Amino acid sequence: MAISENIGKFISRIFYTVKAESAEWQKANLPELDKLKHDRALANLELKQSLDKMEIRFKEECNRIRLEEERQTMQFKEFLDSIDEMKTNMLSYYTTMPKPIALMIHHHAGELLKEAWFSQDTRARLRNQTRFSDLMLTITEDLAELGNDSTARALPEKTLAFIQNRIEG
Repeated sequence: MAISENIGKFISRIFYTVKAESAEWQKANLPELDKLKHDRALANLELKQSLDKMEIRFKEECNRIRLEEERQTMQFKEFLDSIDEMKTNMLSYYTTMPKPIALMIHHHAGELLKEAWFSQDTRARLRNQTRFSDLMLTITEDLAELGNDSTARALPEKTLAFIQNRIEG
């Protein structure tokens, strides 16, 4: 029993010594510990503020993107509506033109618009925008010549030539 009591006292003394040294260390380092706690609280506050700012920026960026996408969708719809209007004008001005040809021109214009609108490559997008503009100008030119020309044409020849050149080229 004496050995177990001695072991118990030894462990008790070690425990007391460690506890006393820990208390002395904490007392000696209390200013540093308090400063560390203060710095940690300050860092947490700064982090929270930074996260709050980032969340606000993220929400605002999402709003800007949503508004821009809505605007882009409206513009795209306007273009589609103008292509539909162009098809209607062609059918009314070229009364003998078969409807499938007008639909093919309409489809071609729609495809050019999609290529111009949705291309990820800036150069390709600009090139397709130019092609779309050229097609629309050619159609407008064909329609304008109908009013100026005394000989009625059955088909929008320049428009069809433009499409043919694009397909071959």
